[in-house]
Amino acid sequence: MLDKCIVRTEPDLQWVAEEFNKLCRTHVITIFCYCDVVYEGRAKSYLEWGDRLIISKPDGTLLVHGKIKREPINWQPPGSIPRMILREEKLELKSIRMRPKEILLVHILHVYAFTAMKMGLANFRLWASENDMVRVVRENPELIEEGFSVIDTEIKTHHGKIDLLGKDRYGNIVVCEFKRSIAQLEAVSQLKRYIDYFLEKGYTNVRGILVAPHITATAKELLTKYGLEFCRIEPPKETKEKPSIEWLR
Repeated sequence: MLDKCIVRTEPDLQWVAEEFNKLCRTHVITIFCYCDVVYEGRAKSYLEWGDRLIISKPDGTLLVHGKIKREPINWQPPGSIPRMILREEKLELKSIRMRPKEILLVHILHVYAFTAMKMGLANFRLWASENDMVRVVRENPELIEEGFSVIDTEIKTHHGKIDLLGKDRYGNIVVCEFKRSIAQLEAVSQLKRYIDYFLEKGYTNVRGILVAPHITATAKELLTKYGLEFCRIEPPKETKEKPSIEWLR
């Protein structure tokens, strides 16, 4: 299994350079190290010395992570060309993107751990998408509320596309904005823009419902302030599954 997974702690720097250059086009490589980072391209930046996690992928993607947040501090996209050399007792990992021309240079003083894993590709299918949620509600309108009926989906406006438009049992127009994860302030603002769109056209009997599995406290507060509503629906784990529903008022 040595060609499948390689793990080395406190490795020799020359060994790291050789293994990286040999494996970077076939393996996912992680390097936990003490480094700094220099970027030159459409702008310039410098990341001072510190402990970082570097991830290199066979398609040329290079990520430099710190100890917090999910986003990398520095990164290069797929198609970039990485190369590592040992110079004056420091590793230099250079990643070059050609168009536009961008260079990411990582100086590595010490490597705590090095891993390389040969990974296969797998098909990815997103079951719990917003489109799945809209489809299930269209097939089961009572998930929104009793007496609800669907008019149409993906209605174009100058604010964007309304996910689903319907009517309640009293004939009021109902605008539904769907989110597959936690609904935040931007989702409330988007729904409010759609409501304003109908009000500008002279409609007065318009309701707005934000449909999501969860909502943040600040978003719920803003929703209430605007006189809008929240409907809790879990995204389906499988396309034929009927989600649960619970009004949160």
